[in-house]
Amino acid sequence: MSANFNTNCTVDYLCGIVNSRCLNPVSQNAYQLQDIANLMDLESNGFVVPLLKKVQQEYMVKNYDYPINQGQTAYMMPSRAVGNALRDVVLVDSSGNEIGLNNLMREYIKSEFPCTWVPTVWSFGQYLTANEINLFNTLWQSYTAYTLRFITERRPNQLTLTTNCGQITAITGNVVTLSYVDPSWTTSTTFDIINPGPPFNSIQDDQAVTLIAGFDLTFASLPAGLAKGQWVCPAGTTCVPQLPYEFYTLLIERTVSAVAEGLDMSQLLQASQRKCQELEANMLCLVRPRVMGSVQKIINKDNLSNGTTWGRGFGGYR
Repeated sequence: MSANFNTNCTVDYLCGIVNSRCLNPVSQNAYQLQDIANLMDLESNGFVVPLLKKVQQEYMVKNYDYPINQGQTAYMMPSRAVGNALRDVVLVDSSGNEIGLNNLMREYIKSEFPCTWVPTVWSFGQYLTANEINLFNTLWQSYTAYTLRFITERRPNQLTLTTNCGQITAITGNVVTLSYVDPSWTTSTTFDIINPGPPFNSIQDDQAVTLIAGFDLTFASLPAGLAKGQWVCPAGTTCVPQLPYEFYTLLIERTVSAVAEGLDMSQLLQASQRKCQELEANMLCLVRPRVMGSVQKIINKDNLSNGTTWGRGFGGYR
């Protein structure tokens, strides 16, 4: 089979490269492909994803919209948010305009005895408790005409082998035919649909099915962009790493280091760690800045006028 993204970007293929780099024998006493996939997933979440976050170029940013329910004060953070953290919380009006909410500290919303009300504009907004966003005060809790938007960085799905997923071979109405259907799947199983090529995004998370018959899945509704060749994986998993393609080399090498450490292969471990350092530097050059042609504004932070001054003796702006 000729090389293409459908095969060369799967977890199976990448794990096979790790096996080759480590000369890992295929036996019961060595790492199996699923073991390597588990190590690869750890390296992805523990190193590659934080590296992408570090460059601050919005690689994983995604909006999660929720209706505002009358009287509801707390809303749970999206389960896929990296680090259970949010980039921002806003309201969205019927025209799609975003309206900022004040990020309140608890000290801002409490009243002092004998007062029972805090008459300040800063008391309108949201505050954080554990894994929930709380709307304050009752005015926001009744804005049902608006949508509450959580802007967060979506966690890439957990890596798994293609044997745990099915690839779309045909689409007829709401019936999707797959190359494989796991016997354990039921109508209570939800699925993520993953693009097989860059940018390897999920075109739909948590998709429900109403019927499973053989290799045919009947979906409650088909997401926009559904196409043959895409992977249908149990929700939260993917057989294609959801990273920029150029980062695959770094992901492989980080996994090689993990396998070499586990097999006590000191020479390979040292060589691989050196290569990881080189690859990390190279990857950062590729992903930052993400838009090469964007204008960077230079601001003199020592000047109270944000980098603009009024010319002495001329009264002019310079």
